[in-house]
Amino acid sequence: MSHIEAPLEFVEKYYTNDLAERDSPEGKFALQWAREVKGKSVLNIGCGPQFYDDVQFFNEVPEKYVGIDVNKNNIRFLKESNHPEVLKWRKFLKMHGVTVGLKRVSIKEKQNEFVDQFDGIYAVGVLGMFSKKETENIFGFLSSYLKKGGILVDVDWTKPHLSEEKLRERKSYEWYSKNELSVEEIGNILKKNGFEIVRYGVYIVPNPKEYLWGKIYGYVGRKL
Repeated sequence: MSHIEAPLEFVEKYYTNDLAERDSPEGKFALQWAREVKGKSVLNIGCGPQFYDDVQFFNEVPEKYVGIDVNKNNIRFLKESNHPEVLKWRKFLKMHGVTVGLKRVSIKEKQNEFVDQFDGIYAVGVLGMFSKKETENIFGFLSSYLKKGGILVDVDWTKPHLSEEKLRERKSYEWYSKNELSVEEIGNILKKNGFEIVRYGVYIVPNPKEYLWGKIYGYVGRKL
């Protein structure tokens, strides 16, 4: 993995900014999709520093919960942070007897150990950043990880208004890349990989220059 690692300070700031945004219209739109996540086993891909507290928004608490991320400092943050929210939800999972796994790996690489292992997959701000070919490959991997009837929840931000400097920084961290596909293309790739689209929606951001993104979309796909 030759990309530049996002510094721990960047991860910490990203996390605190995300917490502050959750009550905004944009945050509420994005988080509502997590209610579609259910099942005894859930994979959170590109999990980021929100991995532990994401579970509060799920339809039910899983018995097995696995997070993967390419950035080692996201994994380090999750394991070492003393942020009150991280501690709270880490404790919550432990109290509920959830088997938790964290793995540093790129979602562009197929993980054979995950095949047919999950009832649900949760992806936030990760699947819309790749080329069409890479996206098709990734959705194929994700389909193989799900059991029949399993649910994939994909939430993504598009139409960036980030400065070129911020775009370069995030691209170097593999945090974001400007290879974005249209909402319709994502839906077509879902269907191409054996998913039935159960639900989808788009939020047009009213103040994109201030918010730094123009559009948020969500998809819920069921593996046929």
